[in-house]
Amino acid sequence: MNFRASKYFTRLLIYSLLIGSIPAIIVGIISYDKASSIVQDKVNQSSMATLQQTQLRMEQVLKTIDHSVTQYISSPLVMNAMALPYSASHYQVYNEMYQNMVRSQTFELTINNMTVLNLKGGWGVDNHNIFTFDEVRNLDQLLGYEKLPSFSQWVTDEDKSSPSISLVKKIPLNSLKADGLAIVTIAESQLAGLLAADNRIGSILVMDKDYRLLSRSDQKVQEFGLGQLVAEMHKRNDREGQFNVELDGDITSVILRKSSYNGWMYVSAISIKDITQDSRTIGWVTLIVCLITVLVTGGLALLGSRTFYRPVGQLVATMTDRFGEPPKEARADEFAMIGSRLQAMLQNESRLSAQLTGQVRDLKQFFVMKLIRGEERESELAVRLREYGYSADWEWHAVLAIQIDSLERSPYNENDRDLLLFAIANIAGELIPGEERLDPVVLEQSQITVVGGAGATDVAYKNRLFALAELIQQTVLQYLKLHISIGISLPHKRLIDIALSAEQALEALRYRIRFGPESVLFIDDVQPEDLVSSVFPHRAAKDLYDAVKLADRTKSDELLERCIELIFQEQADWRQYRMSLVRLYTMLIELGQSEATADTFPPDQEKQLFDRLLDLESQEEIRQWFSDVVIAPIMGRLEQQRKSHTKKISDQITELIEQRFDTEITLEACAKELNYHPNHLGPLFSREKGISFSEYLQNYRLQMAKMWLIETDMRIGDIAERLTYTNPQNFIRFFRKMENMTPGQYRELNGQHKI
Repeated sequence: MNFRASKYFTRLLIYSLLIGSIPAIIVGIISYDKASSIVQDKVNQSSMATLQQTQLRMEQVLKTIDHSVTQYISSPLVMNAMALPYSASHYQVYNEMYQNMVRSQTFELTINNMTVLNLKGGWGVDNHNIFTFDEVRNLDQLLGYEKLPSFSQWVTDEDKSSPSISLVKKIPLNSLKADGLAIVTIAESQLAGLLAADNRIGSILVMDKDYRLLSRSDQKVQEFGLGQLVAEMHKRNDREGQFNVELDGDITSVILRKSSYNGWMYVSAISIKDITQDSRTIGWVTLIVCLITVLVTGGLALLGSRTFYRPVGQLVATMTDRFGEPPKEARADEFAMIGSRLQAMLQNESRLSAQLTGQVRDLKQFFVMKLIRGEERESELAVRLREYGYSADWEWHAVLAIQIDSLERSPYNENDRDLLLFAIANIAGELIPGEERLDPVVLEQSQITVVGGAGATDVAYKNRLFALAELIQQTVLQYLKLHISIGISLPHKRLIDIALSAEQALEALRYRIRFGPESVLFIDDVQPEDLVSSVFPHRAAKDLYDAVKLADRTKSDELLERCIELIFQEQADWRQYRMSLVRLYTMLIELGQSEATADTFPPDQEKQLFDRLLDLESQEEIRQWFSDVVIAPIMGRLEQQRKSHTKKISDQITELIEQRFDTEITLEACAKELNYHPNHLGPLFSREKGISFSEYLQNYRLQMAKMWLIETDMRIGDIAERLTYTNPQNFIRFFRKMENMTPGQYRELNGQHKI
């Protein structure tokens, strides 16, 4: 006895130690691994956010510089200066260019120097002085920018000792032949200042598209490591994202972002050692906690083993005294002996429990499924019903088919649908008395319940089933917070017709598209007696087509609602409703494809939209889907196309005015030139420019007159004649009206020439 007790006690102690220690060790290992992973993920996420902020701030500065330079070189002063040779008589123009250049450069733009070159005149202006090409030491480098393939491009200075970045723009913009160049230089130190603001851990580097290092936040990555980084980026084909690479002997986490603005690459490099520094501390703490846990567990295991073994020892002694020594094979330990004594007593009970508990419920549901599918034989039906405890005396039966209306505004998702249907089946089984139903089952996306009874009229049958359906709806809404619809079949006398009843109940649910969610639908009430030829509202659909084409959102919403109302106004087969909706959808999609320059929706998306249309279950869902998913994108594209067309026409008119302002140009002449009617061009030009054609022409002529008064020696009479005034006095009166002074006074005030 002592031998057996000590042997079991030892096993119990070891088992207790293992039970207490292994989970602690596993939890410690998992905790350390999880903590390390979380720390690295957090650092990577923080680095990605920091890198993105750095890119956005730097590109904001670059784009601001780009916009400022574009605005400056697009000014009439610079454009006109490109046609002037280098001469002392044009000093005022040069000086005004210099002043405007200085004013366009704010402290925030971090511009180191700005240079404007007149390629034809052989002179230029920068932040320091006005010069000729003979005075420029790096003239070949500057003139070489003319050969750049783009009208505007960021270039990198090849000088390794003091790298700098330059923005080169050709003057005029979008011209095949450049009359001049605008060159804005930014020092690398100024870019490094932008990087240093976000440098919390690791290094941030900026490279151009040719992998030349433009700037860095610090010097942590050495030249050899930089070469390894560039080689890895080559291998990855510049794909954006996070990857690990060995730099200068350390495994480094690298995050790469590529700019869509100028092709620069923004790189964040953080040593894994730096990332996991906190993780190592967590590891030591975890190890100490695990060791303490194991020691405490050992003490508790020793105390618990003694306590738990005491009743076992007493039981073994009692059974030995009562039944004598156990068989030889049961003497290995105490529980083997106890098991041998109890085995005989429990054997019979286990056999009976297995027979009783079995798979009775599953077999009953399987039987109901076979009935619904029409797989049972009528000759065996009565026997099977009695075998499973069902009533065989029903005089009628009907089927209730239940479907969930929608999960979109519920606390569930599509993965929960099957579980919800089983829950609804349990609710139906609880609410309907057992003698009035078969076991509820789930068939695909529906819950099917067979209900039956004896001696009921049509009215009583309908009232009973309607009351059950409403009770199920209310209970499901109360406990599951779900809206459901229920389809009910015609009553049938033979139970073998349950398959037909199930089809009718599911068919009734098809008409939910007309009656909306939370419906109780009897097949004989919703199924039309006579089929109508068509429920498609041709006139309303044509009006809707025209409203969408005209981008009238208010009218299109009203007509869409009218179309849907007319489609479901007639009692028709549910297939006709679907076909009318598909026809309306096809008509609107064809409008989008015929009016736009590209397909309104990609093929894959169009298939998804079509499938979604067939899944819509209520008129409100259909109206909302057509309005938001179909009509709104089509109208947006049409409106965008119209705006683009308006701008193009107005720009063509503006170009004609600038070319022929010194002729008798009229709106009618422009309309004839552009093949449009004047009544169409006039309002179109006014909407786009904000002023009428005649006002724009007068303002442009006034600007040209002011320029000639300042920059030329033309007589006022010649200017008036050049601007198509037959009488110089008319020109003088117009000038005084607009400028509150005569042309002569304006020339004396703003120019150096005499009348």
